[in-house]
Amino acid sequence: MKEKKIIITSTDSRYYHLVKELLSSIKFNNLDDHFDFGILDTGLTKEQKNQLSKENVLIKSAEWNVKVPKYKIRGRNHLKNIVARAFLPDYFQGYHKYIWLDADTWINHKDTFLLFDKGCEQNNICITPQVDRSYGELAKVEWFFNFPKRIKTINYKNISRSISKSFAKKFAMLPTLNGGVYSIGNNFNIWKKFQINIELALKKGRIFGSDQVALAICVYDDNIPVQLLPAYTNYMCEFRYPIYDEEKSLFVEPFLPHHPIGVMHLAGLDLLREKKDLLVKTKNLKGEEINKSLRFI
Repeated sequence: MKEKKIIITSTDSRYYHLVKELLSSIKFNNLDDHFDFGILDTGLTKEQKNQLSKENVLIKSAEWNVKVPKYKIRGRNHLKNIVARAFLPDYFQGYHKYIWLDADTWINHKDTFLLFDKGCEQNNICITPQVDRSYGELAKVEWFFNFPKRIKTINYKNISRSISKSFAKKFAMLPTLNGGVYSIGNNFNIWKKFQINIELALKKGRIFGSDQVALAICVYDDNIPVQLLPAYTNYMCEFRYPIYDEEKSLFVEPFLPHHPIGVMHLAGLDLLREKKDLLVKTKNLKGEEINKSLRFI
């Protein structure tokens, strides 16, 4: 029996153009032959939904699967996707593998991307830690004379806000697991843990980032088996721009061995996400400066 697999993202009308590019990158790499494509709708227009349906996209309206106080939502219904992504098998039933991609991502290299397909086999969460030689400092440290007064990391900040400072200390120096791209099979126990942990993260903490907190607890505290992939599988372009292999028409990591990047992730690059024709200064493999768009064009 053929495995049923699906790539899922979420968008409202504002990020529709990015999701169209993500879908184009899926088709360009012939991944639509092996994966369905689904969207959690948080505010698409009727016309946008009609256009996506013509391209065989599966569209489901995102819900608040966990009760969230109105004072936290403040009309930001696009944040439904942060909660709903822990319930993907409820929205898209009957699949063997679920791969989540944020709306501001696109697939640059097929074989590298497919590590997310392989990585969620054998009841694993497959995810990329947000740590790499290209990303710069691992933590921010405040010093008192020659002694560290305070150490700030994403894990400690988010988990201390969501749960408690004492609990956050366990995770403070562990790598942040980037919640923008990951894969999980149809293992009920993993999804149930994810759902329990996202509800826990939402009790005190803000909505944005609660998915990342929940995944960290799943891996670091619940000891759910994990495949941790290298940064070039889900490359965060905001820290250092990738370079471009002009011969292969591919973005690659900035340092040797210049491995092809699987997923280009544009988080934090707000202006670039808005303007498709915006070019950035990067380099080619010869070390020459070039002007290049980081979007899928």
